[in-house]
Amino acid sequence: MSQKTLLLVSVVVAAVATLLPDMFAYYGLVLVLLGLVMGIANPIEDVATRVAMYVLAAFLPAIADAGGDRAMGTPNDGVLMDIPYVGEFVVGFLGNLATVIAGVAIMSFLLVLWTGLMAAGDDSDGGTAEPEAAEPEATEPEATEPEAAEPEAPSWGGDDSASGDSEGGDDEAEDTRNA
Repeated sequence: MSQKTLLLVSVVVAAVATLLPDMFAYYGLVLVLLGLVMGIANPIEDVATRVAMYVLAAFLPAIADAGGDRAMGTPNDGVLMDIPYVGEFVVGFLGNLATVIAGVAIMSFLLVLWTGLMAAGDDSDGGTAEPEAAEPEATEPEATEPEAAEPEAPSWGGDDSASGDSEGGDDEAEDTRNA
């Protein structure tokens, strides 16, 4: 399945779970499985995106239920619940969507863990084999070419600006160039 299809199915299942919660008892399991499949089908390579998924999976339910006072016994009295007619559905939908995102985050973590373990090497011999040493490469002596002599500056009888007074002050010798 493509990522678009999996995302669409996840949104539809999250919406149905919000609107008809008593119709099916295992919405949570279906949503997590959809997230796991999404994580396998489209692994997240970018570290920043993976961290964003972890943070979103952890905090989206809290954001959806923000404003409730658990000490006072009103855990579901969040800000979004104050929206007339649809607040309860918005909170439920975001909570169900967070379940899908949690499945993606779990699978991303497991894939990174698996990749790291596989990259560590294969120790199937129990560590008894000698490590293979790389043979040093034989280097041929480089043929040195004779250095070319630096070309001389052209002598057209011009000004030798490298010598003399660079401040342009009066010199004792008279300048006879343009006389």
